[in-house]
Amino acid sequence: MADWKPVGPEDMLADGTMKEVQVGSTAILLVRAGGTYYAAQARCPHMKAHLARGTLAQFEVTCPAHGSRFDIRDGSNTAWVADLPGIAQKAARVFAKPKGLQTYPTRIQDGQVWVAIGDE
Repeated sequence: MADWKPVGPEDMLADGTMKEVQVGSTAILLVRAGGTYYAAQARCPHMKAHLARGTLAQFEVTCPAHGSRFDIRDGSNTAWVADLPGIAQKAARVFAKPKGLQTYPTRIQDGQVWVAIGDE
């Protein structure tokens, strides 16, 4: 069963922004895009870079370390190690297979943003 935790007021993020928040013992990337809140693991699955230090373009988060891109709505990987140069990119793809982000359900209740950690 999911454990719903409040993370802050509904207006804590402007649309098109993101930040890392702590939900219990879990670091979460919280994103507000298209008027909706999304939550995912806070670190890139490649080399654990803080995704909140990357960029957000509509629903796509770009890792600040290697340019991997993820769709925040479902965590899917849309580009793996995109910013590495030619041969390094090929090697990285051989040794570090593309991975998506773990995502977490969100909801707005009583003016607060809530994130569910655990199984639903």
